Amino acid sequence: MKIQDALLIGGLARGKVIAGEKGISRDITAIEVMEVPEVMSWVTPGVLVVTTFYSIKDLPNRQVEIVQALIHQKAAGIVIKLGRFITSIPIEIIHLADQHNFPIVTIPKDVTYISVLTPLYEKLYLEKQQKTVELQHPLYEIEQSSFSSLPEALNRIAEIVNSPVYIEDLDGRLLYVAALFHADGWRRSTSLFSKPYYSDYIKEVTRWENDVLTNKYAVFYKTGLRRKILLPLIWKNSLFAILHISYTDKELFQGVSPNHLNNVANKLSQLFISDQLYLQKNRQDDLEAIEQFLLHLDDINATKTAIIVNFYGNWLKLTNYPKHQVIDYSSLIRKELYGLVNQLTTCENFIFEKYNKFYLFLYCKEKTYGQIVAQWNEMIERFNGEDSWNFTRVAISPSIKTPTSFEEHVHTVTKTMEIGLKIKPEHTVYTHDKLGIYEILLQLTSDLFARRYTQNVLFPLLQEDNDLMETLQMYLNENGNVSKASEKLFIHRRTLNYRIQKIEQLLNMDLNDADNRFILKFCLMIKDLI
Repeated sequence: MKIQDALLIGGLARGKVIAGEKGISRDITAIEVMEVPEVMSWVTPGVLVVTTFYSIKDLPNRQVEIVQALIHQKAAGIVIKLGRFITSIPIEIIHLADQHNFPIVTIPKDVTYISVLTPLYEKLYLEKQQKTVELQHPLYEIEQSSFSSLPEALNRIAEIVNSPVYIEDLDGRLLYVAALFHADGWRRSTSLFSKPYYSDYIKEVTRWENDVLTNKYAVFYKTGLRRKILLPLIWKNSLFAILHISYTDKELFQGVSPNHLNNVANKLSQLFISDQLYLQKNRQDDLEAIEQFLLHLDDINATKTAIIVNFYGNWLKLTNYPKHQVIDYSSLIRKELYGLVNQLTTCENFIFEKYNKFYLFLYCKEKTYGQIVAQWNEMIERFNGEDSWNFTRVAISPSIKTPTSFEEHVHTVTKTMEIGLKIKPEHTVYTHDKLGIYEILLQLTSDLFARRYTQNVLFPLLQEDNDLMETLQMYLNENGNVSKASEKLFIHRRTLNYRIQKIEQLLNMDLNDADNRFILKFCLMIKDLI
């Protein structure tokens, strides 16, 4: 309780601050009635002294000395009743109080001590009880505080317990995690939707679902793992996720009532829902922004590039995961993807969804198409290197020239991704300029003549062992360079030359002839696509 708070309570509400007003924010730790002037023997820091100056009513110099002593002892302030024994305060006291921001409050003579003291004692008692609760409940601050976002609250909890804090869904998938994280036997990855490392996590999560609903919390501890207190996140009487609070001090949560833990869980549940609504609004805002952007898209020149990027990864397939309708997995994916694409400075970007897939509309004023592709290669390599859980590939469309070609480019980049996954599964970035030819070839795979032609050309090799087919493929990939081809096949040059001669005999083709190499390359590509 501060002086300014006390001035609103009971009889002291009729009091008036006549000096030291700048000190009314001082804390009051105790209240004492003073009639004996020897204050040095009993005054403690933070005490609020109440007096009539009865014993020194005719000794103004002694009154000044007492105020000096109170200031020296760091008392909170002094309340003086005027009109009964003294009618005014010495000017020296006024100056002294103002100089040290020491509050002096006067009350009329008809205000009784009991009307002043009783409410103040009650207030102090309640505050001490509250502090006792705070000491017993490490998350009391979380109960009482307001947070602008769920991540902010999780980070604060992690700071308090000095251990990892995160939220998992009812299948153990990670939804949110505080910045402070240390891997342990339960969880090693902080990637979105990653699952626990603990082998029997499904059994444990199933048990927790019952425990947290029955007891409002659960405790988990296994040898070699951090202790964890588990709180249920509930919306409309339905459990949708579990908050994990790790801690190392085994006595940290002893004595904390289930009701206090329930209050924390309720606050985190509300923050979760608020965050979901915020992310959903962002999705709608992006769709409207793309629409407006395309309407005003001016002519693209050498310094302006607009493209569409398609994302692919197993973790992106949870778009419509039906486990619980409260959790919008799609919005969480968008949030994660924005963490990746926001590295593209000087570019405007908008993520959207179509056909249960994720796309990015990207408009850069100061980057060429080649520069954008190069940066994507760096970004994806770095992103995939951080954690294998969320391994991601991207396909990049050609530059968009007109607003009306937007849908066409969505189709093109989707097809580019499909082809890249089939033809170049070892790559992570696919571009239409390099893979667009395969779209034509894919159409030819359904042409009976093309299939027969390919079969007839390659038939002699198909009857032999696979070494010859592999050798031909590598030889053509290296543009007829014997040294490079033999090196990549881990065979001697003479062995490679022998195989090439045998291939030429079987196919009745001279591989030094450019037309023959084109025919064979074409047939091998059709074969791979069939």
